[in-house]
Amino acid sequence: MAEREYSVLVDNRVSLHMPEGATLFDVARQGAPDSFRNFLVAQFDGEIVDLHTMIEKDGEVHFFDFFHPEGRRAYTRSVFFLLSYAVSRVFPGKHLKVTYSISNGIFCQVEDEENLNNAQVATLSKTMQELAEADLPFRKHTVNWEQAINLCSAQGRTDLVRLFRYWRTPAVPLYVLDSYYDYYYGPLCPTTGYVRKFGLAHVPPGFIVHIPDHKDPESLPPYTFRPKLYSIFQEAFQWSKILEIENVGNLNEAVVQLKGREIVEVAEAFHEKKIAQIADQITQRKGLTHLVLIAGPSSSGKTTFARRLLIQLRANGWKPLTISLDDYFRERQELGEDNFAEYEKPEAIDLGLFKEQMQRLIAGEAVEVPHFNFVTGKREFSGKSLTLSRDGVIVVEGLHALNPLLSKTIPPEQKVRIFVSAITQLNIDDHNRISTTDSRLIRRLVRDSQFRGRDAEAVFTMWPHVREGEEKYVFPFQEEADIMFNSSLIYELSVLRQSAEPLLRGITPERKTYLEAYRLYAFLNHFIPLNQALVPSNSILREFIGRTV
Repeated sequence: MAEREYSVLVDNRVSLHMPEGATLFDVARQGAPDSFRNFLVAQFDGEIVDLHTMIEKDGEVHFFDFFHPEGRRAYTRSVFFLLSYAVSRVFPGKHLKVTYSISNGIFCQVEDEENLNNAQVATLSKTMQELAEADLPFRKHTVNWEQAINLCSAQGRTDLVRLFRYWRTPAVPLYVLDSYYDYYYGPLCPTTGYVRKFGLAHVPPGFIVHIPDHKDPESLPPYTFRPKLYSIFQEAFQWSKILEIENVGNLNEAVVQLKGREIVEVAEAFHEKKIAQIADQITQRKGLTHLVLIAGPSSSGKTTFARRLLIQLRANGWKPLTISLDDYFRERQELGEDNFAEYEKPEAIDLGLFKEQMQRLIAGEAVEVPHFNFVTGKREFSGKSLTLSRDGVIVVEGLHALNPLLSKTIPPEQKVRIFVSAITQLNIDDHNRISTTDSRLIRRLVRDSQFRGRDAEAVFTMWPHVREGEEKYVFPFQEEADIMFNSSLIYELSVLRQSAEPLLRGITPERKTYLEAYRLYAFLNHFIPLNQALVPSNSILREFIGRTV
């Protein structure tokens, strides 16, 4: 009987006939003999899979190396599988806790180890290096729900047991190294030998894991301690402890047990209390402060934060004015054809008009401020003027509000600088971190489709330009802020799922942005939906889902 063969088109250029039982690694080796060792994962018929995947049908495959986002994600997941396995060997019976991204790395701790020392971190790093040199295969085992629960229970992974408890799928994908099992929501590299570069820096009470920058897989970014950002992460961690929700399993359990309303109310109370404290700090400088500048990356909730801060300032006796930097955007036709990228630069703002109007307002003059129409791409004037009273303060919010170009003519003692960022408070489980960037992208996807005349495809297309602009023009100024505010809400992805899923499903496999849409759709499936009606009307989340339900 003739051996069965499958036809595989490689990167739209080479057609191969592969025998039954062949894997994508075999395809890579045959289709790209000079570079196959650089491939980390593949896209086979629209799905991102590991290279151990067997060919069981005709199809089309694309291979990704470290320079592709899917390749870097696979590399990062593989580093953390290696690390979690190393923790199980160096600290028997204890587990890795991946917490948050900070200082060009990801902060981690070991369960029940309150303060690791240098020697312990060095031992972890050495164990990882030995495992990498052993070039052991990462094998994917798809098991049924009951087997997954039993395997994770045996390893003491209550976080995964809780996560899987509410899954509605008969198949659970786990990865195994020797007899150590773990879950990752995406494929890993073929073997431990692909994890060639990583670093562990001792930062009590844990350590920071460094992974190479996307532009240079052979070097590690330097560690830079950012105290203000670190304090915000610590605050977020404390909020999650108070709520007793550290991961998605905890959150889903609360939703199923009908505790959703309580979670929403307490999370919103954290925000209200923090905003009131910020208003009190500003009020202590009454008589000196004329300008409150609120900056932050895209979809961090700057607009609603500014509105809620205004209310608290009113309660403290101020008569504030709120101004959005977005209203000072140059008209779309002025920015040229590549206006996606241009809108992320400070030069997209009419700096001359903005500075002139701020100086006139501070001087007590009446000023007609513009309004930017995002649908038409034009600046509009309503004929209404603003005047700053004696008890007034100007609250300015926008992407570039902390950039010195905007307020260098105003003395430092006359302004308060606030940085708003959506710092994710929970993880999927102890080893799978939820990216703050992904949370903001989902926020933006929902908001822009409803209020800014952009479909999901346009949002995904713009996002790389948005991220590049943030790294260049926004994040460099965050540590210069006088105050930092975390706009993330621990329950928000359970609410956003309902609005985001139809948008993500609308991006079909032939679209260039399909992989990102597919990835986020799979990610949101971890969350049990929470009714949008529970979200208060003044919540920062309402900036993205709208005021009515």
